[in-house]
Amino acid sequence: MPSSPPPDRPNRLSELPGSPLRAVLTGVAIDICGSRVINIVAVTIYAMQIVTPDMTDAQAAELLQKTPPSFVLLLVLTVLGMAMSVAGGYACARVALRDEWRTGAMLAAVAVVFGLLIDDAGVSDLALLYVLCDVAGLLLGVKYGAVRNRRLEAPAPSPADASAP
Repeated sequence: MPSSPPPDRPNRLSELPGSPLRAVLTGVAIDICGSRVINIVAVTIYAMQIVTPDMTDAQAAELLQKTPPSFVLLLVLTVLGMAMSVAGGYACARVALRDEWRTGAMLAAVAVVFGLLIDDAGVSDLALLYVLCDVAGLLLGVKYGAVRNRRLEAPAPSPADASAP
């Protein structure tokens, strides 16, 4: 007994738009917390590669403090942090399901405030560059989420309209 084929698109009538607060908090959690977790993991792996097993804790701490910053590590952390920003913006738009750009702008403002409060780097040119990259990543994610929302709202093509293979 053959079963009916699955629908092309999920039923959007069952999805209710989330509140802007929930959407913003979801995006901030993914962006800030995800970036922090990636930062901790990457720096730990980097430190494990530099420190040898026969070193004492004091020697390891001294070595890590005197080691110059790695450009490759900085680049990897920036790219992965940007990916988390895009994911946070996408999740915000998908939770909101309406007024994605307004909710995304609120998300960007909250993320900037959290970023400046959490980072101890202070206000510098590099910190400003990171903030602008974070905002760009969040809004790019909002764009992708809004496009996905519009695509799911569009009616599915009927089988008669589908082109024959």
